[in-house]
Amino acid sequence: MPTKLSTRHLQMIAQVADSGSVSEAASHIGVTQSALSHRIKEAERLLNTILFYRENKKLMPTNAGKRLLAAARVVLGEIERAENDIDKLSEGIEHVVRLGLETYCNYSWLPGFLKRFEQNYPAVGVEVIADVSQNPYAALRKGLIDLSIVSGIVHPGTLKATRLFEDEMIAVVPKGHRLSKEKCLMPEDFEKETYIAYHTNPERGREYEQFFSRYQILPRKVIRAGVTEAVIAFVAAGQGISILPRWTIKPYLDKYTISAVPLTEKGLPLEWHALTRMLDQADSPANLFVQALQLEDLQSL
Repeated sequence: MPTKLSTRHLQMIAQVADSGSVSEAASHIGVTQSALSHRIKEAERLLNTILFYRENKKLMPTNAGKRLLAAARVVLGEIERAENDIDKLSEGIEHVVRLGLETYCNYSWLPGFLKRFEQNYPAVGVEVIADVSQNPYAALRKGLIDLSIVSGIVHPGTLKATRLFEDEMIAVVPKGHRLSKEKCLMPEDFEKETYIAYHTNPERGREYEQFFSRYQILPRKVIRAGVTEAVIAFVAAGQGISILPRWTIKPYLDKYTISAVPLTEKGLPLEWHALTRMLDQADSPANLFVQALQLEDLQSL
C-alpha cells in the first residue's frame, strides 16, 4: 500500500512539534509560512484527521499528531544515518559503528583509542552518538546505535554483554572537606551532607541499592546536576559530595580541587561491559570494536 505522506510532511510535523509555531517552523525548514500552513492542511486532508490544535498560542500535536511525530522521528533519523553512511562510503569507509556511551562513562581514552582502531580497520568508521546516554539499552534495541559501554549490573536480554574490566564506586568530596582524610566512608557519613547526583531516579546496582538502601540511610538533600562535569563542578565548589565510578572521575582529579575516598572497608565493586546485539555476526564491525576494547587497558587510559 503506497504511503500518503512524503518526507516533506514528516519534516513539517517534526519541526512544528519542536517549535510550536508555524512561522518559526517555516523559518527552520526554509519555506514561507503560508506554504507550511498549506502543507499541514494537506497532510490533515490526506489522513482525514486533525494533527495539531492550539493551546495558549502554541501548536500542540493531537493523539494522531503524536503517533505521526513518533514515526517521523524514526524515519527522518534513519534517512539522516543512511546519508551519513553514504558519505562515509564515498571516503572509502565501508562500515560505520555507532557508539553510544552511558552517562557515567570516561571519555578521555576515546580519541587515542579511535585513532588506533581506525589505523587497524581503515574501512570501519566510528560515530559517537551523544544523545542515548540515559538509556543505551533501548537505543541498541531500536537500532539507533550498534555498541554501548555501560557499567553496573547488566541485564542484557536480547543483547550481548562483554566484560571489559572491574572498577569501583568511590566518594568524591572537596579537597579539605572533613571527610577527605578518612580511609573509607560509610552511609552515615552522607546523612548530613548534600548529595550531588546525575538524576534522582535510583539505578539498579549503584550507590542507592548497594550503599544507601542497604543501610536505610539517605543524604539530607539531593541536587540533580545532569552530567559528569556539573557533578564535579558542584563538588569542587563545596556545594556537596557525590559517588561516582573511579574510572569516571580519573580525568578530573588533577584538574579540580576534589578528593576520592573509598566506600566501606571492602569497597563497592563495579564492572564495565560492552553491549552489542546478540544477532550480530562474530566479525561484525561492532564486535571487532569490542575485541579491540578488550585488548586495551582502559583503566590506565
